[in-house]
Formats: sequence, structure tokens, C-alpha cells
Amino acid sequence: MGFVEKWISASMDALSKSFSAMGSNMRIGRLFLEDDGVEGCGMFHKRPERTLHILGNILRILFSLALSPLYLFTPRVIVNAVDNYIQSSWLLEYATTPDSVLSNARGGGKGQYDVREFRPAWVLQVTIQNGELQSVHQIPYSEEVAEPVSFQGQLPQVTTIPRRDATGTRTERNIFGWTNSAFPTWGALSEDVQRDREVIEAQRSAELGKMADVFRCAVQVAVFCHELNCDHTSLSCIWGQRLYTISEILHAETVLKLTRRLQGEQLTARISRTTGRAFREAMQKHAAEGNRWHLNAIYQHTVNAGAVPWQVAIHAMVVEAIRRDEAGGFRDHKLLGKALNGLLPRRARLTDLGNGGWNDLAWLLELNQGFYNAASLAAVCCISEDNSVSWLGKPIDPAAGNERLEPVVTAFPVASGSHPPLTIISGEMLGFRTKPLKRDSLGLYNNEEMKGVKILAFWVAVVLAIISSIVTVKQLKVGLALYYLTAILYCMLELLVSTMYLEREGWVFLEDSMWGDKLEAKLGEQDNNLRKLTHWGDRQLVPQWEVPAIRSSFTGKLVDLRSRVYVDTIVVSRPNAMIPLAIHGSGVTCMLLEREEDSEDSHKEPNIVAQKVGMCNVPPYIFAQTVKSGTIYVGNPE
Repeated sequence: MGFVEKWISASMDALSKSFSAMGSNMRIGRLFLEDDGVEGCGMFHKRPERTLHILGNILRILFSLALSPLYLFTPRVIVNAVDNYIQSSWLLEYATTPDSVLSNARGGGKGQYDVREFRPAWVLQVTIQNGELQSVHQIPYSEEVAEPVSFQGQLPQVTTIPRRDATGTRTERNIFGWTNSAFPTWGALSEDVQRDREVIEAQRSAELGKMADVFRCAVQVAVFCHELNCDHTSLSCIWGQRLYTISEILHAETVLKLTRRLQGEQLTARISRTTGRAFREAMQKHAAEGNRWHLNAIYQHTVNAGAVPWQVAIHAMVVEAIRRDEAGGFRDHKLLGKALNGLLPRRARLTDLGNGGWNDLAWLLELNQGFYNAASLAAVCCISEDNSVSWLGKPIDPAAGNERLEPVVTAFPVASGSHPPLTIISGEMLGFRTKPLKRDSLGLYNNEEMKGVKILAFWVAVVLAIISSIVTVKQLKVGLALYYLTAILYCMLELLVSTMYLEREGWVFLEDSMWGDKLEAKLGEQDNNLRKLTHWGDRQLVPQWEVPAIRSSFTGKLVDLRSRVYVDTIVVSRPNAMIPLAIHGSGVTCMLLEREEDSEDSHKEPNIVAQKVGMCNVPPYIFAQTVKSGTIYVGNPE
């Protein structure tokens, strides 16, 4: 077959493909009334629900036909440039200078690091004689009560082991003993029941802030709970589920495990000694078996320093503390920061902690900025319960495959208003289409399957234009009429083809309430190229975020119209942008934002704080679509 035959065959195939697509997908009615959820190409009121939608479409058709002779040979590059120029977008980021969270310390001055302090203020003096509990007294701590004591003989069998408030853990300065031994306490008990409760609470609060240092310097730490046959290393032990357990056991050198067993009808108490490392390794093993990867990382960091870097260890401690805080019904939420103080490389002064759970946590995060990137925490947090701190919420459960986490931006909280917003530096942002689905007025030129008809129409128009020019020389009116008719026919072809396609560029958010489960089928009705989409989800081990029931939420799908990829998500408001936070599992975890559009009034103060409305995980190619954004603030606009 010669070149001419091949060219003719290819042209006929292209024409056949074009005519087949036009016969299946062309909808003339869309020239006047667009489908629901799609923005048309009319001159105004482009959405079908708008009052003058049909009028705007009719005027567009009339103007297109009336000006077709001029429009026919206008380069489409110019048309696209004009259309893009009038589109609204975030053209620039406003520079601001927010105050640091550490700039106004409650203890006076600016944020400062505190030194280690292991001495408690109060201890319990417990006396047992002949196997019976004789007395329990709270006394001030002194060097005298910290002197070594001895223990001789076997542990007596007792039916009740006295416990220090509800945490179930005690320390001693030297050797554990049942006679005249002293145990540190944190103000939960009082010999004088008339003591001012505010004083007791203040003492307890102050002691909790240095709890990690107290236990770090203890020679031995005794661990026990009320459960029978519990060795205190399993995930089911109630002692190990408390908010303060990490502080109590993280650096213990020697652990005394107190257990209670039933032998027949007799309840016996036993004590066994083990190294702190062996005890934590047992806890690490149980954490790994139970897929508690954060807890596993914490103990791995302590038993094999260097294997887990500080970034991972701090992240695990913060997430585990938040999870335990939530599991305990936020009973001790205001003490969240103090429970973590002393576990991180930089500890805060106790006078600087006390503004509340989330605010204290923000303080510690910025204090340890050189060791921890808060973008990791933001990447695993769900929507907050009450929107008090919109970027911080319940961390998701780590699962095999998605526990891998590496920040791609630098983030830390800053001082602004009543709650610290999150500052994201050197981030990249991707804005969503403000008009989700829009009819493509240049569909004839933007779709490969229309190539045959486009080439045919172009050459027919050129030939007719040449003929009309020749005729015009002899008969002006006839030549102009022929040219006008040619232009009208060409524009009509453009208008008809435009009913078949959507603008397939950028990400859009489509609510399930409108598009439902048959997303591909419904999008395929609007554009044949969108009948087959790729789902980014279970196959990529995408993390799953929850939305609290107390806040209104709805489901939707993020769709990349160009790459034809979609992602399921849950939001509390319609997002208009997303910012990548971390490489998370196989993809990129992004925070979905609702940002105020750029104001046309240059004198209006811009709203620089975006609101977090959801989370999602998207394919890595997202970085080829984002643009540099400088500094982004996520919080609650004041």
C-alpha cells in the first residue's frame, strides 16, 4: 500500500471515530439548558439553576453566529489566553509576621528551657507490721526519708496492696521495702481532709510536670495493678493504658513487678525484679503484636537508642499521649503537656505550662522544633471534636503499610488569637477548580477523537473561503454570503461538539449526595473520556481518617480530571485547596483547606488563616501539579 492509500485509510478511520463519538455523545439540548452540576459556556448565569441561564446560552449562540466571520479565523490560542486571564485565582501569598508561641511565657519573659528536677514534694509513708497495713501518711519529702532502707525475708501474703491514687506506680530512692518505706506521691491523698482542695490540686499539678525526672532518677520502680495474674507488660493492663505510664517507666533502670495470684481460695502477692530494659522490651513485643506501632517505637527508642530517631520517637510519644488522653475521656486533658514534659529533648518550665491541654502541647512542640516537625502530627490527625484547634484532632490508628511517615514541609504552631494556628513553611499548594465541572467550549480542538472532523472542517472552510473570495471579485454580495454561510456552519460545528466534553484540567470535589456511587457512569454521560477512572485507595493502603459524629460532615470524591484519578474523602465543609504534608504510606497525605478567595478590593484585609476541613491521601504525582505557597496558616479565623 502506497503513502496516499495509507493517508486515505488513516483519514477515513479518524473520520469514522469522530462521527461515531458525535452520534453517541452529542446533546443539542445542552446548548440551551446545561445538565445539573455542570457549568455551561453561556454569557452569564452559567449554572443551570440560575434564573437567566437559558437566556445567557441563547445570547451566546446568537453572538457566536452573528460574529462568526470574525471568530472563524481568530487563533484559538488567543481565545484561551483571554479566558484564562479573567479566571480568579490566588495570585500571591500575603507576608505576615506572627508572634512565636514562646514569646509570652506564663512564668515571665520569653520561652526558656527548664533543668531536670527529680525530687518530689511529697511522699507516702507506709507501715506494714505482721503482714497487715498499719498506717499511710503523707509527709514532706526530705533527705532523711530518702535514706536507704532494708528488706529481709520473703514478701508477706496480703489480700490488699495499697495503691498510690489511680496510676498504680511507685518509686523509691533506694531499695524497696515493706517496713517504714517511703513512696513519692502527687497530692492525691491527704491526711488532713480539710485541706484546701485548690492547694492540693496545685501541688499535684506541679509534681506532674516533673514526673519524668522523678522516675528517671529512681533506683527501682514498683509496678502493679489490681488485676489478677497481670505482669503489667501486656496491652490489656490498665496501668499501661494511663496517660502517665510512659513517664513512669520510660527510663527506669530496675523494675519490681508486683502481681497477685489466687492459689485455691487464698490471695497471694508476689514480687519479682527485672531490668528496665527487659521490661520495656516485653512491652515493645506486645505493642508490635497488637499493631500499636507508636507504642512500639517509643520502647524501641529507649532500648536501642539511635535505632529510632528523635523525630519518630517524639511523634510516637505525642500521638500515644493524645490517644490515651482521648481513651480516658479527656479526664486529665489539662495535664497533657505536663505528662509529656521531661520526655522530650527540651523540657518546659512548669510555670509555662497550664494554659490547657492543646495549648500546652503547642508550647512543647515549638520548644522542641529542632527535634520534631509538627507536620507529622498534622498529617495523622482527624478533624477536631469541637473545632477549637482546627488542625489538631484524634490521631488515626497506625496500620501496616501506612505507618511510614516522612514530612515534606516544616510546620509548627505560632501565637495568634486564643488558639495556636499551625504555620506551614515552604509548602506547595494545589487549588481546586472554583467551578467544578465546566463545559469545554473548545472541545473540537482538545480531544483526539475529534481530529478527523476537525481536519475535515478546517479544509472545507479553507476551500469555501477561497471560493467565496473568487466569487466576491465578480459578485460581491454572493461571495460575502457564501463566506458568511461557511463561518456559520463552522461555528455551529464548534457549538455542537462543545456539548460533548468537559474541561479536563485540575482537581475537583464532587459530593456523593449529587454524584452517588455511579461516579464513572455519570461523568461519562458528561464526557466520554471520563467513563473510566482509577481509584486511589485500598490497593495503596491509604490511611483512613474519621470525622467526629458531633460535627456535621459529608462524603465526597476528589477527582483529577486530567489524570482521571479519584480519591474518597470525608469533609466538614467544601474544600477549595489542599497542601501536601507528608509522604505517608504509598502516597502523599494532604490537608484539605477552605480558604478565602482573593478579594478584588485591594484595601480589604486578607484572611490569611485557612480552615482545615478534611484529610486525604493522593498519588505522588501531585508534586508535578502544585505551586509554591511560601507560608500557610491553618487554624480558626478570628
